[in-house]
Amino acid sequence: MIGVGKIKQYSNVLDKPLSKGKQEVSSSAFAFLFSELVQYNQTQVDNIAELERRLEDAGYAVGARVLELLCHRDKGNRRETRLLGILSFVHSTVWKVLFGKVADSLEKGTEHEDEYMISEKELLVNRFISIPKDMGTFNCGAFVAGIVRGVLDGAGFPAVVTAHFVPTEGQHRPRTTILIKFGEEMSVAATAKFMSDKELPKHGNFNDLVKAIVATPVDVKYTISLHPSSYDLGQDELS
Repeated sequence: MIGVGKIKQYSNVLDKPLSKGKQEVSSSAFAFLFSELVQYNQTQVDNIAELERRLEDAGYAVGARVLELLCHRDKGNRRETRLLGILSFVHSTVWKVLFGKVADSLEKGTEHEDEYMISEKELLVNRFISIPKDMGTFNCGAFVAGIVRGVLDGAGFPAVVTAHFVPTEGQHRPRTTILIKFGEEMSVAATAKFMSDKELPKHGNFNDLVKAIVATPVDVKYTISLHPSSYDLGQDELS
């Protein structure tokens, strides 16, 4: 006789396993909830800068929790300890968990060594937002900038993270760029440590570092999913 299985009951939500489960959420439900978040915070401030700061703070709390969840569930409580590793983790793993896809691109700033940019052609939080003219350059991407800052801070890579609109030729709506600015000493120290550990040539550039990470197995599990055009890397160069 085959018995009917019973669903295990948990008295405490903290006892439930952190399985991936169903990860999809209705876009309309998210749009409604997020719009309520924006409108509530709008009633609490007097200017656009303060509204963006409040959205960033809300996102920061989400980022800190996302990092804890992913490290526990997918990485065996291990965290990234290298600058490029944590950037790739945000660009690929975190983005895919939150938005169902890898970010469109991850690029290094050309003017400053300590700046990196994650760009999205159509960031989810800006997709259903219509900004009045009197609100100027208000960007709901500040919420996502807060998420990124929360992940980086929790991993030990504090940074100033801001969201910006960047006009794109041929498109009605501008793309959103999340600008990540690390302290200069952190960027230099992280690069120097990585080059020392891997014995890379001192003239190695950012592309060299990316290639080395892709080619070198490490004990910390991570996935790198880089936008080819951002680094001008082809399959032949990586092999």
